[in-house]
Amino acid sequence: MADHVKNQSVSENIPLGISLSIGEVMFTVIIAAFVKFISNDTSVFIILFFRYLFCLPLLLITATVQRGRAALQILEKGKLALRSLFGLASFGFLFAALETIELSKMTALLQTIPIFVTMLAPILIGESVGWRRRSAVLVGFSGVYLIISPSGEGWYNLGTLFGILSPFFGALMLLTLRSLGKTDHPATTAVWYNASGAIVFLIFCLVLDVKWPSSEIVFLVMISIGVMSSFQQFCLANSYKLAPASLLAPLRYLSVPAGVGISIVFFNEHITSAFYFGTGIILAASLFILKRSEKKKRS
Repeated sequence: MADHVKNQSVSENIPLGISLSIGEVMFTVIIAAFVKFISNDTSVFIILFFRYLFCLPLLLITATVQRGRAALQILEKGKLALRSLFGLASFGFLFAALETIELSKMTALLQTIPIFVTMLAPILIGESVGWRRRSAVLVGFSGVYLIISPSGEGWYNLGTLFGILSPFFGALMLLTLRSLGKTDHPATTAVWYNASGAIVFLIFCLVLDVKWPSSEIVFLVMISIGVMSSFQQFCLANSYKLAPASLLAPLRYLSVPAGVGISIVFFNEHITSAFYFGTGIILAASLFILKRSEKKKRS
């Protein structure tokens, strides 16, 4: 009984889950900026290979310290396969999109994840999501639309399509991870996921005969992407083990102001008033969702 209570308290540590989720968002934005920085001179397949390869060491150490000989033990292999597939697709489309569209626009597109999560969570993992939170997420999406196409000049291009597919698969990944976290350790699932990614994208590089970059700076940036991704994966896996997916998903809206700041300072992107207005709508919707979730938890 004591073990059951202990496990229940660990699995429902919502404040810690929220903190880890915010950390995951910040790492994601910084990684995206690094990818944007080198995307014009480096194949996306090589960047993805380095991202997954250099993400592995820290995660493997963490899994070994936490689980010992059971560091690689998985119970739900089918769910792990789905989590890996959805994760590879999400990050693959994200990195590909950053080759052609602005960082600020990509961070805005990522905010559609709560829409997909809210729609799919009741079906896939049985979470209860009330109509108020559903409505708030849709309001938030209207803000995202303002950010995406403020002047109606048209944004239906390949880069934007990749940018939409990334959060779609990201939502599937997060929901699968939430379910997988009930049976398997997050450090172990992260190790298997990143090992799969390194193998898959190495095969892509070899089959397509992709040329490796000659710049040492590019190699250092790609290694940094991988190392930061290990921290990002740690925060992601543990946050969705500690708190409901429908509660954490709106926190991804925080990547918008972070992405805007980086876009202005480092990439000289022009941010319109519609972008700021849309961001205000998104943040307001996020705060409302969080308040409703907290109220529901207390009741």
